Amino acid sequence: MKKILRNIFLSILVIILVAVGAAWYTLFGMNEKPPVSNKTYVVDNNGTTYLAVTDDDGVTYAVVTDEDGNRHAAKFENGTVGEIVGNVNADVNPEDLPTNYTGPNIDVDINPEDYTGEVSTTISTTKPNTTNKNDSGKKPQKETTTASQNNDPYRLEAFRIKKYHQAISSGTFLMETTMEDEELGSTPVIMAVKNGNTYVETSMSAEGINLAAKVIYIKSTETTYLIIDNWKKYTKLPAELMGDSEGLDMAGSLKESYSDEDLSDVKVSEVELGGKKLILESYNNGGTTVNYYFDGEKLIRRDDVYSDGTVSSTVFSKFTTNVPDSYFEVPKGYGYLNLSWLESLGAFE
Repeated sequence: MKKILRNIFLSILVIILVAVGAAWYTLFGMNEKPPVSNKTYVVDNNGTTYLAVTDDDGVTYAVVTDEDGNRHAAKFENGTVGEIVGNVNADVNPEDLPTNYTGPNIDVDINPEDYTGEVSTTISTTKPNTTNKNDSGKKPQKETTTASQNNDPYRLEAFRIKKYHQAISSGTFLMETTMEDEELGSTPVIMAVKNGNTYVETSMSAEGINLAAKVIYIKSTETTYLIIDNWKKYTKLPAELMGDSEGLDMAGSLKESYSDEDLSDVKVSEVELGGKKLILESYNNGGTTVNYYFDGEKLIRRDDVYSDGTVSSTVFSKFTTNVPDSYFEVPKGYGYLNLSWLESLGAFE
């Protein structure tokens, strides 16, 4: 996440410096605007996303698949998918189809001001065999205690992190956070991910300049766009400016990093934060201690405690698997900021 944010801040700073030092007619010339996406989608009443196709009469259909993977056009009206009207294998590639989240639904809003202060007393910890594996490395037998069988959200068992990791690894989530980091300072971040596309909204102050931006990565075209609300402009960011592939495919890199984290040995304890009792689920990730704090099953905060003692915290104010498609669209009425002339001069090499 920190690497992604650094690339975004660098991009914003470069764009601002270019705007100050270049002629406006060059920046905002009448060059053809690149499309943000050449695909459209429809969403049914259950929140499932479908690729949309349109016939010669302008009628829109939802693309559905059968058990053999064949693509078909189905009637779509009032948020309901109806009967199939034809095969569209020749017109729709399988990789064009959206992915839909099928894991447990999460929809949490938190007021971070309710959870301020330092983590203090450890009130209680897990009993033996309540982590995800025992000393032999084998998964323990499922306990038959009442605590294991009931739905108490505060029970001392390691199950909360997995639910959030599943949502992030699936590639469908929206989270609003504030990152507290010694290098980046206090940084508000909104990130939405869906169908391989990524939206990041953030702001910070650097060199006396207040930097704020929204960045959209469109998976189907492997293109990154920077949206500047103050100017009502957007521009295509050169790959060189965003760094390596991690800076481009933000959804993919985030999914990969969370999927690689080993959750086979999660320890659980009850702690206090700002006078409130919270559940701490903790594990080791390559020498870094990762602490997740929960109020019941609501994710409040994540602390990464590095081997040198420094801490990077992420405080959550919202986490949901309900992601509107509008996050991945450039606002209507925004003009295109042309930077192609800088690329031709080798400015981003």
